[in-house]
Amino acid sequence: MSFVVLLIAYGVRRLLDGSQESGSDPVFRRLLAHAPGVEAGRESRPVVPFLLMIACVVLVAAVDIGLSRSSWWMLTWPLDLVLLVFAMGVPGWRNPMRAYGEAWRRGDAQAAWHHVNHLISAEERGSASAPEQLHRSLARQFILVVFERYFFLIFWYVLLGPAGLVWARLALAWRDHWPHPATRHPCARMVSLMAWIPARLLSFSFGIAGDLSGWLRQTRKKLLNPGIRSRDLLFLGANGALSSYSLDPERFASTHPDEWPDYGERSLRAVRDLLNRSMLVWICALALFAIGGVFT
Repeated sequence: MSFVVLLIAYGVRRLLDGSQESGSDPVFRRLLAHAPGVEAGRESRPVVPFLLMIACVVLVAAVDIGLSRSSWWMLTWPLDLVLLVFAMGVPGWRNPMRAYGEAWRRGDAQAAWHHVNHLISAEERGSASAPEQLHRSLARQFILVVFERYFFLIFWYVLLGPAGLVWARLALAWRDHWPHPATRHPCARMVSLMAWIPARLLSFSFGIAGDLSGWLRQTRKKLLNPGIRSRDLLFLGANGALSSYSLDPERFASTHPDEWPDYGERSLRAVRDLLNRSMLVWICALALFAIGGVFT
């Protein structure tokens, strides 16, 4: 039944992503704005954030185990559904990306930057001055966000149930919204460690859902490299799995100069389709696990 609940939650969440619904980030932002302070000099040893995280995970695990062992065991299904719908999702991307594609078609680089600069990570925002660099940064960030808000959460939900889902989502929220910047770094390291396996599973899914030979050329030697970041590995995997230079604007411009005005929208559509096909790969794998009694 967990597989069916996951499918329903995924469908509901995709519908909400297409609306103006703002998702869970504003909720975490408001809650964490009142988080207790940290003593000066101890920001990098975030005892309070980790204790809060552990308390939430233990509470969810206790409720889930208690319900599953009682006569109210069917309530675990709506609990999982609510948690999945709340945790997953990438709201706020559809309209800016559509406007970005239209600005790219007009050749208006300034308008394209204006529409999506808030979506790009701070570390890449300063270097994304040229249209080609901006597009690569946007595609890399989009792949990463979809990974973290869907695949990453699904992996931990399948592995550890609702407690694993809450752990993964809180790790992302603490990393992004905890009010003390120095405290976010240990949370970012936690997310990086937790994402190591699911990022490689998604990268492998790119090869299955796209051009396997191209993916092997780009990613085979880097797949098990512990030093490569998830965002870079996923971008390399997507670049190799996509044909027609969908993530290589310079080569696309030299090969298809007449189609350059459509490149921005076409490239992002190719990335989105690859992610959708990769999710289908995951769903098929989870269906096999459900049939085999591994994921129930």
